[in-house]
Amino acid sequence: MPRSRDNQQHQAFRERILEVARQQMAQHGTAGLGLRAIARELDVTAPALYRYFPTHDDLITALVVEGFTGLAEAVEGAQQANIHLPLRDQLREVLLAYRQWAVDHPIDFQMIYGSPIPGYHAPSEITVPIVIRGFAVIVGLIDGLLQSGQIQRETVYHHIPEPTRQILHERIERDNYPVSDTAMYMGVVGWGQLHGIIMLELFGHLGPVVGNVDAYYRGQVESLLVAMGSDPP
Repeated sequence: MPRSRDNQQHQAFRERILEVARQQMAQHGTAGLGLRAIARELDVTAPALYRYFPTHDDLITALVVEGFTGLAEAVEGAQQANIHLPLRDQLREVLLAYRQWAVDHPIDFQMIYGSPIPGYHAPSEITVPIVIRGFAVIVGLIDGLLQSGQIQRETVYHHIPEPTRQILHERIERDNYPVSDTAMYMGVVGWGQLHGIIMLELFGHLGPVVGNVDAYYRGQVESLLVAMGSDPP
């Protein structure tokens, strides 16, 4: 029992450290993140934090892992909650969940997809599997639409620049994505378009232009699906 309580206390304080780290990033940006400042906020010495995060990079990696895990769980949850719907509708709900998680967790989203943290290089063996986990849901649904014939019309999304095809195919093979080159290309192009909308929203640029961002994003998701070759709803 004492060991269990110790583990719970350790985990609780670890989460408190991450919470304060997010507060720092919200106030000062990713460049202002530091163990000493966190220690001052928690009223402990900086060496006391080394039990939880031996280095600054370890702290950042933990934040990155939590961010990508939360996003992956959001899109996975959206698919499971709508598994009874047609694939097109599942994909729509997954893409809506992607934005909603970003809106609900703006600091995490900006950290994993925003400005690079000076001097930090994410350990790919830790972070890449989590990135794949979330993106595989999206490209998997696109591949399902292609394989089932629900995307029949050929569009510009079917024409992949050869250098891009080679890179995407290598990634499919290396990361074990069970999808076609076309599905991966559609996923990447669509991701870029929707990601741009989300970042403009998070930085406060989009709302003043379009008003209801939620309605605008939903419209862009539908336009994207039609552009890929899916029939309108």
